Parts: sequence; structure tokens; C-alpha cells
Amino acid sequence: MPFHTIHVCCSCSNRIFSVVMSSLSVSPLICLLHKTTTCRCFPLSYRLALLWYHTVVRPFFALDGSDNQAGLKEAKEILLKKESAYPNSSLFMFFKGRVQRLECQINSALTSFHTALELATEQREIQHVCLYEIGWCSMIELNFKDAFRSFERLKNESRWSQCYYAYLTAVCQGATGDVEGAQEVFRDVQKLFKRKNNQIEQFSVKKGERFRKQNPTKHLCVLAAIEVLYLWKALPNCSFTNLQHMSQACHEVVDPSVVGLRNLLLGAIHKCLGNVEDAVQFFQRAVKDEQGRQQNLYIQPYACYELGCLLLDNPETIGKGRALLFQAKEEYTGYDFENRLHVRIHAALASLREVVPQ
Repeated sequence: MPFHTIHVCCSCSNRIFSVVMSSLSVSPLICLLHKTTTCRCFPLSYRLALLWYHTVVRPFFALDGSDNQAGLKEAKEILLKKESAYPNSSLFMFFKGRVQRLECQINSALTSFHTALELATEQREIQHVCLYEIGWCSMIELNFKDAFRSFERLKNESRWSQCYYAYLTAVCQGATGDVEGAQEVFRDVQKLFKRKNNQIEQFSVKKGERFRKQNPTKHLCVLAAIEVLYLWKALPNCSFTNLQHMSQACHEVVDPSVVGLRNLLLGAIHKCLGNVEDAVQFFQRAVKDEQGRQQNLYIQPYACYELGCLLLDNPETIGKGRALLFQAKEEYTGYDFENRLHVRIHAALASLREVVPQ
């Protein structure tokens, strides 16, 4: 795969990302890209940009609401057309892994990411995105030992965000039970904080600060791992069994400072399990949480959003659901990943307007 192809793909992907973040309709741009894949002008780069959109952007920003399979058909069609032409392409193998992950075929996804990693022997950037996915798939499987290895290597090799990778490394290390080693890495998070305006690094430093000052526990590190799985929209990729294990892990945390976070995560887990009534109850508790608000400002707006989305699914509670979405959008500010949530709220309201014209 020519190196310039990667950069053209990233350029197209950044354009899609910019449109999404500005809360404009991305459909015309995607339709244009689909049409241009029949042309000879950079068709490979456009296909890669479309794969990025369908397998990364759409699920991450919840552009299709709770439909986690949206976009997979289009992604599979692109992969099927190009698989024979590029059998040894690390990028196409990477996107195959992304599709498998979204289909909850985590073992198959891990195989694809490991294969892509081996194919990308001279492409460090692709090696790093493969390592990143291996780390995430390992976390999804609650295999914190393998996740720790992937994120530690990224912390040591990647130039993108050593601060963020250090936080993930420490969380996974602590979740294995090595809390002393984890605390040492948590102390590195602040030292590696370089991009002061980057929300991910700000979040990593803020979260790591607690464990820099006091000893982490295995239970709190497991909770922190579930937290990033939630924030990065990875819980829907988890198996029924692992979601149950996560629910149990959340219930084992008794620290009063994380009650709101625990309720938010339990709500999200029960939502994925299909236990709507339980999910609603936990989200309602998270919305009302005031005790841990100073440590986790994002809990209440995210809980409002989650609760609103659940209520939208019931014709009798659509009005209340819409009100909660506007509450999440307008009554809270200055919290972690605020822009990310606003994009998801916009997508939820846009889909509602298609069903119930205003």
C-alpha cells in the first residue's frame, strides 16, 4: 500500500470528521464519495475514506442511534471488491478487523488485527493503529494483560499521545492486579501531558491525578476500564457474558465518590443487555447524582442523553425523551467530551425529526 495513499485517505477522513463535528448532514459528502469510487481518480483512497467513515466515524458518534450494524453492509461490499486485488494490504485487513469487531466477532477481529500488524512491517503508523485495536479488543474481552502489553508498547513507541496511552496502560495494569506498577505509570501521565487543548489528554490527566496521589485498587481500575469502553462506544461490541461480568464488577465498587459513574455504566451495560427498565433506573440515578459531580462533570449530561435516547424508543415517552436531549445539550457545559456528546445529541434529534416531523 503506497504511503501517499494513507495520507490521501486521512485527508478524506478528516473532511468527513470536520463535517460531522460541525453537526451538518454528512450524507451528501458520503454519496459523492460512493459515486467517485467508480471513477479512476484516487478510487483506492476514496474507498479507504469510506471504510473509515462506515467502521469508525458512524459507530463512534452514534450517527445511526443504537443501530450498531449500520454501515457494515457498505463496508463489506468495499472489502469484497478489493480483497482479491490487495490480498496483502495491511489497511484492508485492518478494516476487515473493524467490521468483525462491530459484529462482535472479537476473536476473528484480533486475528485480523494481528495479521495486519505483521503485514505492516515497514508502516509504523499502521502498526500503531493495529496495536490500538488489539488493545481495545483485549479490553472488550476483559483480557487486561494483553491490553496492557499493547498500550504499553504504544506508550513507548507512538508520538501521537503518550499521555493517553500511559493512562490506558496504567488502567489495564491495575485491572490485572498490579496496582503498584499501575501507580508508577499513573504518575507518568502528568509528565507526558503535552497537548494542553486536547480533550483526550485532559481527560487522561484528570483521571490519572487521583491515582497519582493515592493507591489505586483493582476494582477501581476495572471500573476505569469499563468507563473508557463506554466513552469510546465499545460496550455494544462486548459479549453477553462479558457485559454480565462488567455489571458484577461495577456492583463490587463501593467508593462513594464514583457512585454516579457506577450508575451511568450500569445503565449503559443494562441497555446493551436489553434490560431497558433497569437501564432507565440506573440512568435516572446518575442524572440525580450530585456527590461525585465535581470529579465527573460529564456524568449527568451523558446520563440525560442516554435516558433521553431510551425514552425516544417508546411512542408514549417521545416528548420526555426529546426534552432530556435538549436538557443534556443546553443545561450543561465545561465537561469532558462535550463536543462528542453534542454530535450524538444532534444525530438523535435528526433521526427523530425523520420519524416525527416537527
